[in-house]
Amino acid sequence: MAKASDAPGLKRKPNADGSFRWYWEARTDLAKRGYRPSNVRLHYPDTPGGELQRAARCRLLQAEMLAWEAGSGSFPQRGYDGTIRSLCNLFQTDEFSPYRKAKWNSQRLYDQSVKIIIATIGERTVRGRIGPDFQRWHQKWGEPKAKGKPPRLTRAKHAMDTLRRVMSFGVTQGFEDCVKADMILGKLRFDAPAPRNEQLTRDQVEIVRRKAHEMGLPSIALATVLQFELAFRQKDVIGEWEPCEETAGGIVHNGTRWVNGLTWSHIDSNMILRKAPVKTKRHGIEVEHDLKLYPALLEELARVPINRRVGPMILSEATGEPYKHRTFTQTWRRVANAAGIPSQVKNMDARAGAISEAYDNGADETSVMKHAGHRNRQTSANYNRGSLEQTSRVAMIRQAKQKPNKP
Repeated sequence: MAKASDAPGLKRKPNADGSFRWYWEARTDLAKRGYRPSNVRLHYPDTPGGELQRAARCRLLQAEMLAWEAGSGSFPQRGYDGTIRSLCNLFQTDEFSPYRKAKWNSQRLYDQSVKIIIATIGERTVRGRIGPDFQRWHQKWGEPKAKGKPPRLTRAKHAMDTLRRVMSFGVTQGFEDCVKADMILGKLRFDAPAPRNEQLTRDQVEIVRRKAHEMGLPSIALATVLQFELAFRQKDVIGEWEPCEETAGGIVHNGTRWVNGLTWSHIDSNMILRKAPVKTKRHGIEVEHDLKLYPALLEELARVPINRRVGPMILSEATGEPYKHRTFTQTWRRVANAAGIPSQVKNMDARAGAISEAYDNGADETSVMKHAGHRNRQTSANYNRGSLEQTSRVAMIRQAKQKPNKP
């Protein structure tokens, strides 16, 4: 095994079968400051030659990381040598790359897909790629993790979407081989995971709400009602934790800062709630809700003592701080299971349930769009799960227009 000085950042992690996989990991302090990639899977054989290659790759990655640190957080320029690996590296590091402008959690999704791309096709050249190459790669990325497991279509979709972005970025850099690859990708369509068809109904919300209080989790009851009544996304209610500097203000924990969630200051003295949804916040779209029109929500708000109506609205009973996404999802699922909610129905389906209910009750498309904070009607329609109420209403309208039969 190479000395630590020969392979800085090298980490070994065990597999379930007793074997090991190798990674290079960036320094924790620099990863928290935003250095990416924060870790890289090293696919080299466990042979003397593979060990030397692994160590050399670690030294290169370590040098790039230290150059980034020396440049006060500026990524060094990495050259394009015609391989998909080098193009991916440029995509992650170039100052004009769309990757650098993406939100931190979008960058993490890109990082995950880039790892897959580099591990499987990183050494392939961009030049000469044709449609069957991309189709074969997509098929490979979607293969089951193990025999008997379902296909990983979501994994394949994200990897191919990222490859499209990488190639498109190469076009903007003037790489001629990327122009052809980008054109071919534009002509291809790949199998995608089926869209979700579940929704959380009003009756289910009430059941979850009651069970949450029985279990001593009023935060889950309030969050669920807020999501359903106001058609909010989960992160619009509970917020999210983004990486930050240790000296950042606000609610900070382990190098992350809580942002984007509902706070009591979003509600004015007339019980009007105003908030820009997370996904459209940069474009200035803001939704307004008169909370006096939502009896169930008013009941939940009334349970919160006046002296606690400061700061984030949803706080974990266990920590007294805003929930982490995983913790909230797990806690909500525990309540939902106890309430008898089917496992396929998730907390995220509250938004679809709210929008579907609005359509069921005859709300017009523009009003639904405004209620959900969408920029166009089609986005709202994508959340509409359809129902017997909607098809029956159409049937009655059609029948009302029929001329009676003459005797």
